[in-house]
Amino acid sequence: TIENAIKRKKSEERLRLLESAVANANDAIIILEAEPGEMRGRRILYVNKAFTEMTGYNYEEATNRTLRILRGPKTSLSALNKLRIALEQIKPVRVELINYRKDGSEFWVECNIVPFADEKGLFTHWVSVQRDITERKQAEEEREMLMRKIESINADLTELNQELETIGAERTMSLMALTVADRVRNPAAMIGGRCKRIIQKEGVSESLRENIQYIIEGAENLDKIVKDFETLLKNRQSKFKHDDLNRVLQRIVSVIEKEARYKGVELSVKMSNEPLRMNMQQDLLRVALFHIIKNALEATSVGGKISVETFKEGDNVAFSVSDTGYGIPEDEIEHVFKPFFSTKERGFGMGLPLVKQIVSEHMGNLFIESKSGHGSTFKIVFPARWREDKLY
Repeated sequence: TIENAIKRKKSEERLRLLESAVANANDAIIILEAEPGEMRGRRILYVNKAFTEMTGYNYEEATNRTLRILRGPKTSLSALNKLRIALEQIKPVRVELINYRKDGSEFWVECNIVPFADEKGLFTHWVSVQRDITERKQAEEEREMLMRKIESINADLTELNQELETIGAERTMSLMALTVADRVRNPAAMIGGRCKRIIQKEGVSESLRENIQYIIEGAENLDKIVKDFETLLKNRQSKFKHDDLNRVLQRIVSVIEKEARYKGVELSVKMSNEPLRMNMQQDLLRVALFHIIKNALEATSVGGKISVETFKEGDNVAFSVSDTGYGIPEDEIEHVFKPFFSTKERGFGMGLPLVKQIVSEHMGNLFIESKSGHGSTFKIVFPARWREDKLY
């Protein structure tokens, strides 16, 4: 009849509209058979253009195969198990998992699968809509990395605070507070800046934005910690003990060796066979020796060498560090111990002034030999013994 013809025409128009919408959707749309046949898994009956753009598989390559073509080593087994249970129970399901493109590269997807029934209510197919959420996942991973960075900074601050509790001289403690500023403010600024860039990305959820805003506030609060250190340090005092310089150096070497290997720099350490005992504040002296070796490592390029040595020099105890780095221009050597003077692009220039202060507190002398382009040698000479009351 004419009425049936009109209904059929309208139905055909709706189908064409639906087909056009599915074919041109931005998300990948996959239609699966209702029940698995002889293959392991349900066969793919249809994929749209977005699926091909997302995975690299065209219509002919994907159809009559299963979603297993998208699985790989990092695909979550728990997510797949959740999918399996939902399919067995004929229930809608949503999971996030890693899929693999035809070329083997991985990407994150949000996968929604729902059962599809005909006009009589009979279950006939599964329809899966998959959205690429790689950028969002990368933002979440970067947030986690920044959180770990903050935790690492807090751990450094805690360790440094424990060292500062034993430091006695007021001038040295003031310099240490400024060193804390150097170690904290730059990373805090970096964390804040990276977080702000993440927030500006598209596809970042509101909950993630709130978490990142929390990180930004935390980074700003790190700056305030420095002021608390400056107040805390004013009333500290330290005690000097007779101890072995080699023991102090050994703790430092275990840390620097890893950095040197990573940078591709040879580190040679030659410690005196006999103990080099001297009056020292161990934690304070460790900070000074670490700064000198760390400076040498930063100044030395890949393939270079750093030589560390301890030895007796008459009645004195000596420590030296030589590197094959870029050296110090002759006209700058006299300035390197001045606060806020630095040959580095970043940093407040407090390292060597701090070292000189600590050496002075130990009644020692610090010498530098350096030539631009030919490396540097730092040598410290300490008296083996002195009376502690001379310090005060």
